[in-house]
Amino acid sequence: MKEFWDVYDADGNLISDRVKERGKHDLAPDEYHLVVFAWIINDKNEFIISRRQKGRIFAGKWECTGGCALAGDTSISAAIREVKEELGLTLLPEDGELFKRYRREYPLWARAICDVWVFRKNFELSDMKLQSEEVSEAKFVSADELLEIFGSGSYKKRYEYLPALVKKYIRK
Repeated sequence: MKEFWDVYDADGNLISDRVKERGKHDLAPDEYHLVVFAWIINDKNEFIISRRQKGRIFAGKWECTGGCALAGDTSISAAIREVKEELGLTLLPEDGELFKRYRREYPLWARAICDVWVFRKNFELSDMKLQSEEVSEAKFVSADELLEIFGSGSYKKRYEYLPALVKKYIRK
């Protein structure tokens, strides 16, 4: 099934008459698509992270739930949809807060406006129904574990905002 992306300008404004087919790699130099990241934190200050399935890009790596917004998605609806698809968990818009928006300029064919969402919600591992095509496992980690996992190597640049996110959302 073909998927389509809405197209945005460099300031994150929707270009209403532009839609691109995912995978075509034909964004113009001034065009972007929307990507969302959804961090879920429970009342114990634990984060849900998931491991990428074998055969996927970043196979075996831990990540927060996220993905590309589809044509017609808003940023929050894309984040909620990705969590539902990948983890089987239901979130509501009022559970979330937009933490950060930034532009990703690389790779050139996949330039993106990236929205980082934080959701405060309690779940158990048994509540999750993992999408086997994308996710091999999920777990809860503390803020310290999160920063240790994502603070080095190939993760460092991708999640460079995490220290600020932890500082803002972890309750002492």
